[in-house]
Order: sequence, then structure tokens, then C-alpha cells
Amino acid sequence: MKLILTVLTVLLMSATVASALPSYWGLRGLNRVVDAQPIETNQYSVGLFTHGGISNDDRTATIDGSSFIVEDTEYDATGYLAFGYGINEMVEMAGRASYWWNGYKRDLGNPARDAGTGDWESDDALNEALISLKISMNPGDNGQFWLGFMPSVGFGISSGDNDFVNMYDSGTDGIWYAGDPMFEMRRCMLNSGKYNFGGDFLVSYNSDFGLGLHLNAGYHRYSQLFKFTDHRRDTSGVVTATDDVDLTVNDNVIRIASGIEYQAGAITPFVEFEYSRFLDRDEEAGDDERYDDIAVLDGGFRFVSPYGIALDLIGSMSLVTFDPEWSDLGHGLYQTGQVSDEDRTQRSPFPGGYPAEYGIGLNLIFSSVLLQAPTHGSLSGIVTDSESGEVLEAEVSFPASSILPQTTVDGFYSVELLAGSVPINVAADGYLPLSETVVIVAGEDHAFDVALTPVPDNGILTGAVTDCETDEVIAGATVSVEDLPEGFEGTTTTNANGVYSIELPEGNWTVKVEAADYLNVVKVQVMTPEETTIFDVEMRPALVEGQVLSFNNIYFESGSAQIKPESFGILDQVAQTLIDNAGVRVRIAGHTDSDGSSSYNQGLSERRANSVLDYLVRKGVAGNTLTTIGYGEESPVVPNTSASNKAQNRRIEFTVLGTALR
Repeated sequence: MKLILTVLTVLLMSATVASALPSYWGLRGLNRVVDAQPIETNQYSVGLFTHGGISNDDRTATIDGSSFIVEDTEYDATGYLAFGYGINEMVEMAGRASYWWNGYKRDLGNPARDAGTGDWESDDALNEALISLKISMNPGDNGQFWLGFMPSVGFGISSGDNDFVNMYDSGTDGIWYAGDPMFEMRRCMLNSGKYNFGGDFLVSYNSDFGLGLHLNAGYHRYSQLFKFTDHRRDTSGVVTATDDVDLTVNDNVIRIASGIEYQAGAITPFVEFEYSRFLDRDEEAGDDERYDDIAVLDGGFRFVSPYGIALDLIGSMSLVTFDPEWSDLGHGLYQTGQVSDEDRTQRSPFPGGYPAEYGIGLNLIFSSVLLQAPTHGSLSGIVTDSESGEVLEAEVSFPASSILPQTTVDGFYSVELLAGSVPINVAADGYLPLSETVVIVAGEDHAFDVALTPVPDNGILTGAVTDCETDEVIAGATVSVEDLPEGFEGTTTTNANGVYSIELPEGNWTVKVEAADYLNVVKVQVMTPEETTIFDVEMRPALVEGQVLSFNNIYFESGSAQIKPESFGILDQVAQTLIDNAGVRVRIAGHTDSDGSSSYNQGLSERRANSVLDYLVRKGVAGNTLTTIGYGEESPVVPNTSASNKAQNRRIEFTVLGTALR
């Protein structure tokens, strides 16, 4: 007694989420209904789902011309071994293997029947494997409303000795004969066909107070193979004709399933309804009864322990009427004449069979979720104006998560997040966006209020763009400002007069000016609200391949390669030009006049070119972009006939050999 009380106390104190457990599909759900919400990331579950059914059949048996009512009983048992695994926050995969057993118990109260047959027929098989996937999304980002899609595919494994239950006892019971398939049973088949596939759309609402509502709706296709010999007999049971049946039956099925549950701590009561409509079955018995659908109602209790184990107790009942005439594969029609394949197709057993009149189920489930500490925490807060304190309609997004952005309601937001460091972005029209990282602790509630700053008042930046050497205006130059708040156009171009204008918010902004064949200009501008700031730009032409820059005012000590101080200003400008044109390869050439021997002048020109290279490198120009050459007195620009002409010939030239890619 103490042990029982202890177990009950532990169960009642447990507050584990029961709906994190799997359905017999292997995916998270109830018993036969799948929950659109996936199991948690990297969590898994394994379940053994068992169900036994019983149906009472009142039949008319005829033996030796004598007819009488018998009350036979059909039994079926089903076992599913299923597993599920959470791939991530949106995807779950599952698989299962099934075992079926079917049995038939005869009423032997009539002496003639008792003398001619046994009381029991049965068969069993490990018959089918099924693989399914669930892709889910949480549109409200509140962890309550879920949408999902579940594709699945199944295929037959084996079917025991036959594809169906046979009568093995000698003699006859007035309904079947020895060796004949017992097709008039509710579930005479030992599998649901060679293969099946389909997909279901899933909708679930899992409230924070324990109520769960689930709806599944989808399409499935089944293919069954029937291969047997049908016998036509006279009134004494003698075979008068046979028909070898080799028939493939394809069924297109619409499936609808719904369920409701209430998680009351460790005990979850639930009710489910499942309906399947077989679109290819058109037969009607003439009494307004169609035999083209099945419907089942079940309900039960799920008990959850804190040790990873859960137990389901289930009761079920069929909501459709079974008529063996419409499940005998045309055997009855064959007794009175020829029967077509279409007749046999219309009267073939349903894949999976008719549900039993009544049934009970017992499921034993293990889930890693029940053993795990919480993996998620909640984050909530209010978004307001930092100046007025008014609540704002803002978009709160989580860029490192699969959770969709959500819009605040009356300034409030709330979301469940995986534990860890979580980036969060908050944006609202007319306000500067905010990006932060919050630390979520599993199982805890976190408050993160956000005060957004209004976008500052704007100013106007304007000016003219010209060539620094010619003062000509540059039309079509691009003026751009990066990282502007949403709503600002960050790029403009100069008009035919070289003038541009761009609206910018208050603050310090980096302005970049670009034009073809010119060096880029980058400068930080300080913008003042409601004021116009003038920023005129003079652009320096970019160096081009083959261009020669010649300087005859770079001076050296007499007869020496030492550069005079008055030349430093010019060389500094050359250095800055080369630095601005990073990557340009330049050859430095030295030239002299004709005074002195040609060999002396050749050496002097080479030494002076090298002196210029050394100076430029010291000023920051990349040495691997520079080469030197000396021409001595060989290449004068004017004749060496006067002092002024000789001064022009004593020069340094820079030739652009190639430009870097821009």
C-alpha cells in the first residue's frame, strides 16, 4: 500500500509535458493523431504501441442444406515499435515496424457445425515498415499555435504463410472451406499492401494551461496484391468451377484525424477521432449504406513519470457498419456467375481492414524529454519610445534562430528560446534599430525591455565635385554614405554642373565620392539638424598606363646624387600620388645634360634615380612597385646649346608601367 501511494504521489507531482510523447506514427502526438509541434532538438523517443480488438458477428451458416444462425467472434491484435528523433527546432523524423495477428473464433453450438470444423483460425506476420517526416513552423512564435506537414512512405516486409487468413481445419463451417481465404473477416489481410505513401497537413494548438487541440488532414495511396484461387461450389459443397485471381488494387484515400487533450500534471486524458474515405470505392448496397469509409473513436489516459517512462491506456470503438458481402473480393458474386476484376476491386478488403467493434490499447513509451532538464527559457518585454515612454509597434527578430520575427502587441512581446546567447534585433519605423545579445537560462523567465531612440532630425549635405588640376566639373560622380538608418537613400550622383545634394540624419557620417578615372575621396562629415553643410570635393585624376610625369625642378647637389631640400615638396606630392594610386607600377628615369663624359653622366643618372626611389620608399611608397633606369645624356628634350636648355634636360621622369585593378 505504501509503495502504491508513493508511486501515485510521484506521478501527481510530476509536471512533465505529456504531449512531447509520440503517437504510433513515431512522431510527437497522442495515439493515432500527430501533433504539429515537433519534439525538441536532439531529443528522441521509443514506444511500443499495442491494441487488441474484438467484434461479434451474427452469420447464417448452411451445412448439408440446413441453415442456422451462428454467433462468431473476430479478434485482432496490432503491435507497433516506433521511434522519433528531433533533428532541429522545425524538423522531426520517425519510423516504425508493425506486427499483426488476426484470429477467428467459431460458435460451435450447432452439432452439425461442431462435427465438421474446428473452433479457431488465426495467422500473424511482421508485416510493414513506415518512415515519416514532420516539418513544422510556429507562426505566432509563442510556442502555442503550430502548422506542419507530414510526408510518409510504407512498404510490406512479410505476410506470414499467406497474405491473408486461411481456413486450415478440415470440413466446412457453412461459410468457408478448408484452404479458402477468409476474406469476409474485418481484417483478413495480414498487411496494408505492397506499399503506401502520402502526406498530411497538421494543425495544433497547445495552450500554456494544458489544453491541446490537433487536426490532421491528408491524402494517402495504398497498393494491395491479391493472388489466390476462388472456388464455385454447389449446394453440397462440390467445386464446380475455379478462377485464378491475380489482382492489384490501388486505393486513393482522404484521411482526417482530430484529437483533444488536457495535460493535468502527470495524467493526460485525451479523445481522438479518425476518418478515412476511400475515393475509388463506389459500391452501394441499395439500402443507402455505402461501404467506402471507416471511422474510429478512441480515448484514454496518458500517465507520465519523471523517469522517462509513460503509459497509455486506451479504449476504442468503430463508428461504421461492417458487411462481409462488401469485403469478400467478389466471392459471393462468383457463386452466381462470372465476376469482373472491377467487381472484385470494389469488394476487396480495405488496406488495414475494417476497425474492430471494440478495442483496448496499452502503450509503453520512453522519451528522453522526460529525463532532460528544460532546454528553453522565455523572453518577454515591452518596446517603448526612449523620450516619451510610449509603447511602440515594433518587429522583434532573432537572426540566429529559426523562430520567425514577431510584431509587438501594445508594445509587448514574448517568445520561447533555446538556452544560450541569443542575438535579438528590434526595429520600428522612425526609430534607430537596436541589436543586442541576451543570455537565456533554461527553465527561467527573462525580461528584456527595449527603449528605441527616434531617428534624429535631418540635415542637407551638398557641394560641387571638380577636377583638382583643371577645375572642370565632374558630372555623374557617385556620392554615397553607408550604414544609414532605414528610410534614408544613401547614394546620389552629381548633375551636369557637378553638384550633388543628399539628406542625412544628425551625426558623424563617412562620405565617399567616386568617379571614373579619378581617385576616390573619403571624408567624415558632421551633420547638424536642419542645417545645410557644404562639402566641395576636388578629385585627383588616377594614373593611367603609359603616362609620363616629368620634373626638371628636382635638384641635386652638383655632381652628386644627394637630393636638395628644396626638392622635398615636389617629391612629397609624387609620393602621395603614388600612395593614392596603390598598386601602380612606376619606372623612375634619371636624365643629365651633356656636360662631362657620357659614361660619367650615365652613372650619375642611375644614382640620382635610385636616390629618388629611396626617398619615395621612406615616405611610404611600396618599394616593389618602383624600378629605376638611367639614360645619362642620351635622351635630351631640347638641344644642349644653352644653360637654360641644359637645365631642362637635367630631369627626373616617372613612367606608369601598369595600374592595379580598381
